[in-house]
Amino acid sequence: MKKAYIFLATGLGALLIIIIATFQYSRSWEHAFFIDPIYKIGSGEKVIALTFDDGPSEARTPALLNVLSEYNVKATFFMLGQNIEKYPEIAKAVFEQGHLIGNHSYDHPRMILKSRKFLKNQIIRTDHLIRSTGQQEVGYFRAPGTSKYILLPLVIKSMGKKFVTGTYDPPSEYATDYDAGKVAGEVIENAGPGSIIYLHDGKNTGKEEFIKSIELIIEGVRREGYTLVRIDYGHN
Repeated sequence: MKKAYIFLATGLGALLIIIIATFQYSRSWEHAFFIDPIYKIGSGEKVIALTFDDGPSEARTPALLNVLSEYNVKATFFMLGQNIEKYPEIAKAVFEQGHLIGNHSYDHPRMILKSRKFLKNQIIRTDHLIRSTGQQEVGYFRAPGTSKYILLPLVIKSMGKKFVTGTYDPPSEYATDYDAGKVAGEVIENAGPGSIIYLHDGKNTGKEEFIKSIELIIEGVRREGYTLVRIDYGHN
């Protein structure tokens, strides 16, 4: 009995170590099981991709589109299906103005320890809504919270999609009081060749500071000699 208990405890301990190790591996934006995430773009070129998650929103997205148009910048929007349903004309405007729309799930659930059916439903439902904007090919997916353990990457690969993570996510963007200077400063300081930057247009608060931060980011990285592109740079 004692030997059996020791054997069982050893086995459970080894299993726990494996689970922790694989989870830690999958947390990195550079790694995932079954698929290679896109966490940078280009081949060392001075290009940067601005990506916007969780939209569209009524306040931030139209104002953001105006700024991107003013600066002649094309970006990538990872949209939620439920927000496309709320603001279909705004979502359509994103596509019509030459930006790329990616799938960010239907309603931003945690996508860890979910069934294959649940995951595919979230993706397929949102793909359909993205196509309603006029963009017929939906080739890029970013998971809520960039979660990718373990089944989700396999589902994404089976659906023929590219799994997008990123290079830098400015922590000040999550502060209660949005400070445009801090957010922009963090992005400019940490951006490098091929960086994919996380930003969020899916809120209806802090519009003025958010828009100001985008202006400062665009101006700042251009001073450093960077070109702003969509994440399909080199493939479109």
